[in-house]
Amino acid sequence: MIKLNKYFLAAGLIAALGVNSYAKVMESSVATVNGRPVLASEYDSYLQGVIEQYKAAAPQLLAQPYAEDILGKEVLQELLSKELLYQAADEAKIQVKDSEIDEGINEIKSRFIVDEITGKEDPKGADKRFNEALKKQGLTLKRYKEKIKKDIAVRKLMEDKLRQTVKPVEEEDAKALYNNVEAVLKNNTKKLKALEKEDPAKLKEAQLIAAKIKQLTGEQVRIGHIYLAVTKDMTAEEAKQKEEKAKQIKKELDEGLDFSAAVKKYTEDQTALASGGDMILIKGVAPKEIDAKAFTLAVGKVSAPIKTDLGWHIIKVKEKRAERTVTFDDISRDLAQYLAQQRIQLAMAQYVEELYNKADVKITKTFAVDEAAAKEAATKEAAAKKDEKKK
Repeated sequence: MIKLNKYFLAAGLIAALGVNSYAKVMESSVATVNGRPVLASEYDSYLQGVIEQYKAAAPQLLAQPYAEDILGKEVLQELLSKELLYQAADEAKIQVKDSEIDEGINEIKSRFIVDEITGKEDPKGADKRFNEALKKQGLTLKRYKEKIKKDIAVRKLMEDKLRQTVKPVEEEDAKALYNNVEAVLKNNTKKLKALEKEDPAKLKEAQLIAAKIKQLTGEQVRIGHIYLAVTKDMTAEEAKQKEEKAKQIKKELDEGLDFSAAVKKYTEDQTALASGGDMILIKGVAPKEIDAKAFTLAVGKVSAPIKTDLGWHIIKVKEKRAERTVTFDDISRDLAQYLAQQRIQLAMAQYVEELYNKADVKITKTFAVDEAAAKEAATKEAAAKKDEKKK
């Protein structure tokens, strides 16, 4: 039986949740779906949550032209899909019990057990942090429960739809995928060329999975890490002070200072403090200067200060793991789950597309990236007509 992850349509972070459609109709909207508004406040809140996640995980992507516009278009499509599904669940008269809503709320609250400031578990403070997050987004608990109810109704609707349409994954399906991945891992040129000719998408899929397997099974080292940042806006004197500080830290370590204590005292990588500065490095992924030291130092040894484009680093090698090989039995379950998820996503996309094609969707939000693309297309068209006249 097909089972979706609970509350799969609920946003993973409260920051990505917006007010629901029961907010005042007087609010401006970015679109309507069968006459129901998709509120601008909901769009703005959701987009801001996505942007914050990118700032934390991949800030370089936000520096690209029209990055926020591109994300905004994706967010709008997500909100349109959700509204279509909410309305479909309403039409299907899906029932949701109060106990199911409570279970959903408790599951969301469990994400607030860890105090982000200290990085430590604090179960007693989870309710407070949850309520603060709701307040920050202008949500009441009642309104949030209404949203959870709608998300659960959609989950039930989709489970029923997918049960009818998605074919279960058989062992031969997973085996066929493994054979393609194995060909990439072993660089079987003949098979790879044949696969590319037969289905380029399957080749790309196998390459992506093989790359992930190489990461997980490649040579690894666990290190302790002390980091001192050197930024482009620093003066030469400030950068020199960081270098001298790194040398002083190394001297203290050589004189007996515990490495974990040094991490807490000196590192400027605040996100790593929860793990004591420990991190796992996969060979070939870290900056080359760190990579070279981490995989040549003996276990227990501490490096001299290492200079990279990001600043100064001191590492201690704590554990090493040799490269491993994987068999079909090792990853058969993972491959089957991957295939099942792919089939579920495809079926969901097709169902949402069907709803979209039947619905009356009006988008009022405009994006600068679209205007720029239209302007560029018009310029090219004018240039083409001008060239045609010259001929």
